[in-house]
This record gives sequence, C-alpha cells and structure tokens, in this order.
Amino acid sequence: MHREPLPIPDDVLLVEPLGVDGNGLLTERMRFGDREIIAHHDDLPETDIIVVHGIPCTTALRTVIDLAPEISREQLGSIVAEFLERGLFTVGDAWRRLAEPDMAGRRGAELLRRLLPPTEN
Repeated sequence: MHREPLPIPDDVLLVEPLGVDGNGLLTERMRFGDREIIAHHDDLPETDIIVVHGIPCTTALRTVIDLAPEISREQLGSIVAEFLERGLFTVGDAWRRLAEPDMAGRRGAELLRRLLPPTEN
C-alpha cells in the first residue's frame, strides 16, 4: 500500500534527508526534541500497519524486521524476546510473515529467520 509522506512539522529538525537503511529502503532521520525519528519509505501491506492514538505505525513484528539490519544480533535477540514475552507477536506469526513473498530478499527478514526458534506447533 502506498501512502503519501506526512508533512514535517516546523519544530522537527531533519537530520539526514533520504538516506538508505540496512534493508535498502529510503529513510529520513529526524529529531523531535530529544527523540530521534526514523521514517522508512516503503509500500506496506495493510497487515503490517496498526493505528496507535490515530497515528499509523508498523506492527511490532514489522518494526523488528525493519530494524534488524541496523542493530546488533544481541539487541535483536533482546527485542524479539521482549516482544514475544509481551505477546506482541508469536514465533508462528513471525514465521508466517517471513514466508510471504515480499520478505524473500529483505535483509532484516533473513536476520530474523536466523534468530527465531523453529515454528511453534
């Protein structure tokens, strides 16, 4: 699904316009006060989008896939363990999403495949 980019508010400092992330996607890095915001530009299926307080965001699983190439294996393992513990997704959910065609060549998906235990029964 293609969405138009959101306008950048005047109080957001654009730090890195149109860089490329570890998945080969265009990104923009911004600062909003003391918070860093990274906007990844990609066509997303509706199943990867959740609305939080009226703001469309990626699901926890999609966020893990997108961040995987940008963080260490230890950080990735820690995040995945926390998200599984919190019930944000299951191992089965992850394996099903990773099996979809758009994940075939995505670097973050491959890193997650290497980390996940076998499918739950």
